[in-house]
Amino acid sequence: MNPEEERFCELWGDYLEGELREANVAELRKLMDEDESLTRLAADTFQTHRLLGVVNCPNTSEAFVRETMGRLPKNSSNFVGNVMVGLDTDQLGNKADSSSWGLLLHYGGWGLAAILLIGFFIWSPVQKDTSPLRSRAEFASLAQAQFFGELTPAVASNPEFHRSYTLLSGAVELAFPDGATTIIEGPAVFRLISDERLAIDVGHCSVHAPEGAEGFQIDTPTTRVVDRGTRFFVNVSESSETEVQVVEGVADVYPEDEQDQSKLRLTDGNAQKFGNGIRMPLPFSPEAYRSNLPDRIISYEAKRSSDGRAESLTSLLVQRGGLEFRYSVNELIPVDLVSFNVGIKPNPIGHLVGGPELPEKRASLLEDFNFFTGIINPGGSELPLSSEFNPAETPGFAIHFRHPVKNRPGPDVVFFEIQSASNSSEGDAFHVSPLKWEDRLHSSTIRQYDLQVTSRAALPASKRYLFRCKNPVFSLAELEAADATATLSKLQFYVIAVGIDLSDLGYEDGDAVEGLFIQDAMDDDAQVDPVVIVGLPED
Repeated sequence: MNPEEERFCELWGDYLEGELREANVAELRKLMDEDESLTRLAADTFQTHRLLGVVNCPNTSEAFVRETMGRLPKNSSNFVGNVMVGLDTDQLGNKADSSSWGLLLHYGGWGLAAILLIGFFIWSPVQKDTSPLRSRAEFASLAQAQFFGELTPAVASNPEFHRSYTLLSGAVELAFPDGATTIIEGPAVFRLISDERLAIDVGHCSVHAPEGAEGFQIDTPTTRVVDRGTRFFVNVSESSETEVQVVEGVADVYPEDEQDQSKLRLTDGNAQKFGNGIRMPLPFSPEAYRSNLPDRIISYEAKRSSDGRAESLTSLLVQRGGLEFRYSVNELIPVDLVSFNVGIKPNPIGHLVGGPELPEKRASLLEDFNFFTGIINPGGSELPLSSEFNPAETPGFAIHFRHPVKNRPGPDVVFFEIQSASNSSEGDAFHVSPLKWEDRLHSSTIRQYDLQVTSRAALPASKRYLFRCKNPVFSLAELEAADATATLSKLQFYVIAVGIDLSDLGYEDGDAVEGLFIQDAMDDDAQVDPVVIVGLPED
């Protein structure tokens, strides 16, 4: 049994025995979203549990199980489709000892579950396969995408037909088999009707239909927009009013609320609004059209530990200036930690994570490429810096690049932190400031990571030890000298990442930057936990 399955057994067993904490629901959901077999196993064992009369799950979590059931295909080999309907624990008799089931579940109970499942397969009639039908379209790429109630889809995965996808934030690019592409920006709700037809219920969608993709169609609550070889975008409001703007080429618009269904042909530079009795021209605004997703950190690769988790960075895939670049770890620019200030109140959790023993130079915990080492929980400020400061006195930490980082289009620095599923999935917010101030420079605040906990590209971090200092420490010098004891952290963390664009600090293209100062944004009780920070090469 691999570590993910072991953790699933532990969490799902806690749920079935009524002992799962709400803070662990997100972690359990992520495990099942990443491995469909676990979702099936969760549903099957839940039903078996109910049939045995040993369910003791809290009512507040019942919706979570219903959600799990709803994601499963009901086919001839699916126990859930036959048992879920009409099942009522009050009719199943007295409950058995839940602790006994817990032992079976953790130490071989799957065998019992399998026997019971086989019995139900024999008793149950064969059902027609009603697995979700998937399109030939693909999720080509994603940028800071967060979907309601699920992980972000995997790149190159095929969306299901007629399923409503709720994109809370970020953007996704869909590539269709005829060559058409769409970029949908959140918040949005969309559905695939066919391989040549997309429905947008609310939100913003940019469409490129090159030669050969003519006839591609966008449905909104108030219009049908048929491409005739063009670039256009639609924006659907919450009141279903639809804005259509043609950037290039021709599009035919069929207003759904007009009985004669007469089309309106829009060409380059034309814009119209439709719906709720409205049909009116709009000012042409081509800047709203998205030709590609924003520059960002797309993914990373890592050396795996013996338990299969991410141990150290090996390469990065980054979009810069609209182009994708892959960098090996040898091409990345490491940092030196030159100051660390926790502010007026040290974090009780501690500030050092690493292997079982601390290195002689503790600052090196943030200077390597390991995801299990770091100097965490720095001090911070609600307001970002706006002028010259003294790193030794200002809460936060300063890094110096071993080679200057040149400002180029897109991300120039990559910031990795470890984050548990119980904390903000978007990542802990932080301020970035110049080390050397000039009048044209300023701070920038990052509140949303490129790779978030809900991203499939965010890998589970390998195990780490947390070191607590016996006496309060406030500076890097005190961290270097403090007497600390190690405790193995059992909470599962994920390695998330965000790119820092030096242009956002006021640097001009080509400027060489020697270092940065970083502060927690102090917007909640959790502080940022950096484990790897690297500069990107010039090209």
